[in-house]
Amino acid sequence: MARLPRGKTKHAASHSAAMKASLHYRNLPNMTDLIGLHGQYALVPPQAFAARLTNEWTTAYHNVPSAALRALWTTMANTYQDAILDTAAGVPPRWRILWPPTGSGKTLGAKVYAALQAEQNTATQGVKKPVGILIVTRLISQADEVVAAINALAGSEVAVADHTDHRATQEQLNERDILVITHQAYVNATQTLKATRDGKWQRVINWRGGMRLLTIIDEALCNAIEESQVTADNLSQAIGYIPHDLRTTYTTEVAALESLHQVMRHHLGISADSGGGARMAWDQGECPIGSVDLSALRAAMSKLPYDRLIGKADENDRRCMATRIDQTLAAAEAVLDRWAYFTLKGKLPTLNSSALLVPLDAPGPVVLDATAREDFIYELMGDRAVIIPTPPGVRDYSSVTLHVARITGIGKGTMVERAKTRFPRLIEDLTKRLTPDRSVFFCVHKAVEHELPDAGELPFANTVKAHWGAVDGSNEYANCDVAVIFGLPYRDRATFPNNVFFALQGPQGDDWLDQPTWKGQVNLREHMIRRQVSASVIQAINRIRCRHVTDDRGGCPPADVFIALPSGDQGDDILAAIRREMPGLQVVDWPFEPDGPKVHRRVAGTPHERLLTFMDNRAPGRTSMTAVARELGLKQDAKKDLQKNLRNENHRTTLALKALGVTYLSTGRGGKSELVKEAA
Repeated sequence: MARLPRGKTKHAASHSAAMKASLHYRNLPNMTDLIGLHGQYALVPPQAFAARLTNEWTTAYHNVPSAALRALWTTMANTYQDAILDTAAGVPPRWRILWPPTGSGKTLGAKVYAALQAEQNTATQGVKKPVGILIVTRLISQADEVVAAINALAGSEVAVADHTDHRATQEQLNERDILVITHQAYVNATQTLKATRDGKWQRVINWRGGMRLLTIIDEALCNAIEESQVTADNLSQAIGYIPHDLRTTYTTEVAALESLHQVMRHHLGISADSGGGARMAWDQGECPIGSVDLSALRAAMSKLPYDRLIGKADENDRRCMATRIDQTLAAAEAVLDRWAYFTLKGKLPTLNSSALLVPLDAPGPVVLDATAREDFIYELMGDRAVIIPTPPGVRDYSSVTLHVARITGIGKGTMVERAKTRFPRLIEDLTKRLTPDRSVFFCVHKAVEHELPDAGELPFANTVKAHWGAVDGSNEYANCDVAVIFGLPYRDRATFPNNVFFALQGPQGDDWLDQPTWKGQVNLREHMIRRQVSASVIQAINRIRCRHVTDDRGGCPPADVFIALPSGDQGDDILAAIRREMPGLQVVDWPFEPDGPKVHRRVAGTPHERLLTFMDNRAPGRTSMTAVARELGLKQDAKKDLQKNLRNENHRTTLALKALGVTYLSTGRGGKSELVKEAA
């Protein structure tokens, strides 16, 4: 029998063991260990962080600090430090979710903290262990901007970006205190197997100081979920293009793809017999075909002369088809490597899978998400995540007026269908309500962004536009005093809730797919969709100048927001979320009817901005001038004038299109004319 330590009773020893087990269960390090680690690592003092951030906040950004903001910034610093110490102590990662409101310095704070950490590493070199930081952004442009800002703050090259446009060298990865990546930085476009992703992740978390101890994810975590979908038609097309010599060389890979297609047809039959519902195809590691590395086949397929296979000789057609086929093969590789479920997309049979791109065991993960309270994803993380309380009184939106119209049909499908009527009516209504000195930001669906008139056709001092998917985190519209949110970004109801839930909770069974539940939540898919839409809307609203802080109460300059919400309880839920995240917001009725009599669109000359927007948002390939004229509402004379401009290589429209990779091709008078967009 083991002897008890001197001075301890059996009860005391039992209690001590229980405490240790409790600490381990709660993922908390021993307090003595924490105190020791404080002295070992080059930690940034929270007071120094708050002071430096206050200085940047006031001098560089001309915002007004407050006691609530300083309390928030101290919370941010403490959260970063706690994450660092937990990682250093070997504690299993627990995701810390910071949800400072928009316009409270969360991104600036990450830059300042990173710069201070690099300075601290240098100042304590040889005395304390350095702390490396990994920052994850969504866009390449954001990653580059973060690196430039950190290096400017630190006064030296302490940060480096690693993404598809700029691969950091191994020396830079090893030496730089701060590494900034996008999600795809460690997921090579030609490699989707889990083992490959894990290997690339190890490449970015290790440096000269060992393992980087802090990972800052500067955006909503739902954007870091990779969704993979294979349709039967796309897979059949990809298989059909594999030539005989490649079939002979890659027999295993081709057999796997053909088996996958057979599996899809099999599940389609079962689904039809059972009423058309979704069903699990296989669980993780249980794919009957097995995980197959398609990278070599994909590389060989990318070199095929697809244009000649369809009787053409066009380099752009070749690239477009190669990209499309490769995307199909990448999705096939992903579903073979993971779990998968079957569902119909309209009438198309599909296999689907998903994965969290940032591994759950990332070192010291801290998420900066202004809409975390509205995002259901953090609830799905359960005990693996904790939302850090935000001090009250940080922001006050009492100078912002939200104008709310209640309408039906504000998803992408209806907005596209009714765009020719709705957008002219929208512009007519806003023209009556807004004075000419206003600066207006429009947020709409990508498929209808070109329906907005050119800036010169609108009676406002300034107009800018953007589409869903290119709005979150952007500061480009911060000087606008009006936001117009027209159309809501609903995700695919058949797959999005399943993909998010499965990525974090693991795949569920057929019963769950029939009636998804979570902790008693009824109508779970609808609940997740509403939460996602609410978070996106709040992000879009806060792109304009209401993000600026002008007084010590967290107030902002006056601004107006116009939004069309669905009628009924769905619209009520979204409006309640907006009110919750924007305390003090003034809400008024907006008596706007988008589907009344058609309003004549005033077009001045040939379109320029609208054409650029239309082609920028188009997928690579060919677009006939007939389709261009139809989409832009051009009469025959205007179409001819546009074609005349496009034949001029030095015309501003021609040059602007060229910068987008778009060229004008015409076979002569009366012949076919089209715009051709190159594949990236």
